[in-house]
Formats: sequence, C-alpha cells, structure tokens
Amino acid sequence: MNHRTLAILCSATFLVFATACGDSSTAVDKKNESTTKSSEGTVKTTTESKQVGTTLEAKTETKTDTSSGIVNRKTETFVGTVTIFTAGKKIEVLTGEKATHSFDLDDKGVTYSVDGSVEVGKRVTVTDETGDDKVRRVTVKIGG
Repeated sequence: MNHRTLAILCSATFLVFATACGDSSTAVDKKNESTTKSSEGTVKTTTESKQVGTTLEAKTETKTDTSSGIVNRKTETFVGTVTIFTAGKKIEVLTGEKATHSFDLDDKGVTYSVDGSVEVGKRVTVTDETGDDKVRRVTVKIGG
C-alpha cells in the first residue's frame, strides 16, 4: 500500500513540476467576427490575433457596406522589440516565435508617425493601417 501511495504522490509531483516549468511562450490564437447594423450601413469586422508571451500579432479587417458603396479597412498590430531602426527609412520588430516584421517608412504611399524615443532594443507597438484610399499609415509607439 505504501508503495502505491508513494508512486501516486511522485507522479502528481512530477506533473505539477512539469506544468510549472513549462514553456511560457505558448501561443494563444484568437479569432472573432462581428456584424453590426446602423443607420449608416452594415459593418462586418474580423479580428485574428496571436499572442506569444508578451508579444502580439493582430489583424483586423473591417468592411462597411453603406449607401455610397463598400469601404474596406485593414489594420495590423504588432507588439514586440525593435531589432532594426533607421529614422524615416525602416523599422523591424521581433515578435513571438522569433517572427520579424519589417516596415519601409520611405515607400511611396506610406505616411508614418514614430515616437521620438524609439530605438533598437525598445518594446513598441506598430500599427499598419490601409484603407480604400490605398495610403498606408504606420504608427510606432513605445510600449505595448
């Protein structure tokens, strides 16, 4: 009887230890869709996100059906660490599972706003937004 109790306790202890020491960078994937109606039209929003540790990759697509036509907007958000930064030219951000996301700030059709204290090694939130006007708006803020 004592051997059985010892075996159960050892197994339980091992399970608790393995769970506590597990990989903290487990990815959490989420997907959400919503549709709302107003006097101006119907808005359908689809959001997908992946969080790994304290980093985030999220994509939101919004389709608004109005009496004037359909208006589309796509927004991508990344929370991570700056690995490359050349003011006015380029920024690269490292997110979970060692994924890098690069943004050319001097491309044609890109408008950007970058927090003045952004530098390599800092944690940032990058928002990349494109609408029907085909203008990309890239915003970089400290933190996230």
